[in-house]
Amino acid sequence: MNILGSMFSMVKPRLDDLGTDRLNYYYSTLIIMGMSLTITARQYVGSPLQCWVPAQFTKAWEQYAEDYCFVYNTYWVKPNEKVPATVEERVSQQLIYYQWAPFIMAIEAAFFYLPVIFWSMLSTKSGINIIKLVETAQKAEGAESEDRKKQIDIICRHISNNLRKRRNEEETTKMAKIQRIFGMQHGKFITNVYLVTKIIYMTNSFLQFYSTNKFLGQNDPYWGMRILDDILHGTDWEHSGNFPRIAMCDFQVRVLGNLQRHSIQCVLSLNMFNEKIFLFLYLWFLLVFFVTLFDSIFLIYNMFSSHKIVEFLQQFLDNQEQDENEDTKKSDDEKKKVYRKEQHAILLSEFCLHKFTPDIIILLKMINNHTGDIVCTEIVGRMWNEFLKRDAKLVLQRFVDNDHNMETKSSSLKSVQLFEEQRSFI
Repeated sequence: MNILGSMFSMVKPRLDDLGTDRLNYYYSTLIIMGMSLTITARQYVGSPLQCWVPAQFTKAWEQYAEDYCFVYNTYWVKPNEKVPATVEERVSQQLIYYQWAPFIMAIEAAFFYLPVIFWSMLSTKSGINIIKLVETAQKAEGAESEDRKKQIDIICRHISNNLRKRRNEEETTKMAKIQRIFGMQHGKFITNVYLVTKIIYMTNSFLQFYSTNKFLGQNDPYWGMRILDDILHGTDWEHSGNFPRIAMCDFQVRVLGNLQRHSIQCVLSLNMFNEKIFLFLYLWFLLVFFVTLFDSIFLIYNMFSSHKIVEFLQQFLDNQEQDENEDTKKSDDEKKKVYRKEQHAILLSEFCLHKFTPDIIILLKMINNHTGDIVCTEIVGRMWNEFLKRDAKLVLQRFVDNDHNMETKSSSLKSVQLFEEQRSFI
C-alpha cells in the first residue's frame, strides 16, 4: 500500500509529452494502480473467499479452511461433472491468479511508467531543457506585452544557441558511437530518443497483454472477446469457466496422528471484480498499443517529411504575416510580386529545412501542444525575422551562385537586388 501511495504521488502529467504519451505513462499507470487498490481492499478488508464447511467444524476451523484455500489455490469443476479422482487432475484445474492480482497490477503500473523515466533521463542530454522551455512558453502565454516579449526572447535565444552549438560540434568534434547512433551532431538526439521511447511504450503494452494472458492461464489470445461476448449474451460463467465464482478446495488436517483430507466448496466473490477488471485491461492494452502505433507512424511522417515540416512552420508564418500583408501596398508592380514569391519560396525552404533540426521541430510541437498556436506563432515569427536580417541575402546569393542556367540566374540576380530594396516589406 505504501508503494502504491508513493507511486500515486510521483505520477503527474509532464510538459515534455505529445500525443499518446500521457495515455501510456499517466492514465494507464493511474488506472491500473486504482484497480490494484480496489482488489487489495477487497482481499484484505472484505471477505474474498467463503467456504461451506462440514457441520462439525468450529469457527476457528472454518477460518483456517478459508485462509488455507485462499493462499493455496482452488480448482474449478463444472457443476454437471464429477470432482476429479486424482490429485494431479485437480491441480491441473487450479485457479492460481486471484490472490496475486493486486501485486501483478502494481507491477504492470510500474512498467507503464518506466518508459517515461528513460525519456526524462536521456532527453536532457541534448542541451535542450524541454520542460523549462515549455514552462517559459506557458508564462509567455498569460503575460503582458513586455514580459511576454522577454519570455519569447529567452526561448528563441535558447534555440539559436543550440543550433550554433550543433554547427560548432559538427566542425570541431568527433562524436562517439552512441552519439552517432542517436544523431546528436545532426540535431536528431531528442527525436531519436523520443522514437525509441515510443517503441518501448508499444513493446510494454504488447508484453503486458501477452503476460496477462499467461498469468490468467489463457492460451487463447481472444479470451477477452469471448468473455465480452458471454457478458453481452448473458452466458453464465458456469458454462464457460471464465473467472468462476464457485470453486473446490482440498486440504488435510491431522486428527489423532492421522491425516484426514477434506474437499470443500468455496465462493470466490473476488472473481466478480477480477472478471471486469481483467476484461478492461485486455481491451485497454490493445487500445493503448494500436493508438500508440498509429500515433508513432503519424509522428515519423510529420518529422521526416520535408513537405510536412514546411507545412507545420508555414502555418505559424501565415498567422504572423497576416498583419503585415494588410500593410502591403496593392500598387506594387506585378513583376515585383512574382520576384517576392520566388524569394519567399527560396527563403522558406532554407529556413524550414536547414535552420530547423528535428529536435527543434519536436520542441515546437511540444510547446504548441501545451500552449497553443499563439506562442508558437511568435517564436517562429521572431526566428523568421532574425533569419531574414542575418541570413537572407547570403541564402539568395548562394542560390544565384549555384544556378547554372543563365536565364534563371539573371532572374535570381534581380530577385536578390529586389530583396535588398524590399527588405522592409518582408
